[in-house]
Amino acid sequence: MNNQLRSFATDCVSLYATYDDTDGFYSLDVQDLPDFVQNEFAAIMMCDDNAWASEATGPDNKHWESKMLPALTRYLKNSTDKDEAIEFNNVWRNCVTDYMCARMQELLDDCVSDLNCDHGYTFDSMKVYGIPTHGPI
Repeated sequence: MNNQLRSFATDCVSLYATYDDTDGFYSLDVQDLPDFVQNEFAAIMMCDDNAWASEATGPDNKHWESKMLPALTRYLKNSTDKDEAIEFNNVWRNCVTDYMCARMQELLDDCVSDLNCDHGYTFDSMKVYGIPTHGPI
């Protein structure tokens, strides 16, 4: 993982992670990020890893046949239609971002774990018991 990707994930955690008083640790679900942040996150990940970029924009994507390919063919048939261009862009952006969400969540979990450790909570206590092994340092 490159520094830009790690830095972006860390920034997301610092801006959007929430503290749960009941469980006593921070958490962040990728779906809690604003759409534009998810889209930028996906773009940075694609720049970092060409294999992920190829998978996300090709037949490996679960949306390829149902949404992406039809949007592409409609756009190519009407490439001068601005509304069709906007629709193509929206469909592809949303489908690619959705494909990248699982990997985004992994990166966010790593950064949230670091944040919780900084506050004295361990990864094992969060995953297994949902409570810290000891209070903040």
